[in-house]
Amino acid sequence: MTSKDKEVLDEFAKAFNFCFVCYSRQDLQIHHMAQGAGRQHVRLNLVRLCASCHERLHFIPGEKGLSKGQVLLTKMLHDEEHYDPAGVAACQNKVGLRYGLEPLPEWALRRRHRSQDPPEAKELDMACNARRKGKDGELEAAHELNALLPDAKARRAQQFSATESSADLLAPGLPNLFLEVKRRQSMNPHKVMDECEEHCGGLHPVIMHRKDNTDWLVTFRLQDIREIVTALQRAM
Repeated sequence: MTSKDKEVLDEFAKAFNFCFVCYSRQDLQIHHMAQGAGRQHVRLNLVRLCASCHERLHFIPGEKGLSKGQVLLTKMLHDEEHYDPAGVAACQNKVGLRYGLEPLPEWALRRRHRSQDPPEAKELDMACNARRKGKDGELEAAHELNALLPDAKARRAQQFSATESSADLLAPGLPNLFLEVKRRQSMNPHKVMDECEEHCGGLHPVIMHRKDNTDWLVTFRLQDIREIVTALQRAM
């Protein structure tokens, strides 16, 4: 290890005195996302973990362990300035990572609540939980839609801002609909509809929404009722 490498690692350790996963401040270590004999000691490749979480990542599989995608999420949340999946892949001479962001496991969230929160940790937890709830809501909405309309073939869509594919769900069997999903306790339908209209292009916006312990509701513009009913009939 060169003196420059040691300087990078020392600066990273000083910048983060808590585990990115569970917020523990004990037995802290540095994990390299792109590993191997030639691993690079660069900031974009570094994550701060406690010994326990580090062990779960390398040696414990399944729900009690920790995945690379979950570690990647913590890098984005706590060191966003140096969050660079493409750069991490390049450290191993790869075009891209074979994994993506994944929500944290339940055991990690429980540990976070028991630990002394680092600065802004509560806000980060709220953002993480919101993303997780949004993903779960989209999966649930797609399942419910496909159960009623088998030919809809709805699935979660990757988010691309300001294009037609920025809808939450893609449904090849409903090609003219812009499907937005809201899984929250309260919602202003007019505001959400205005946001949909900004991004839906020539599609007809449809909002699927529900709060806890209630059925799914659907909101759309009355002027679109003919096109929407036709599309739904074709997907049955």
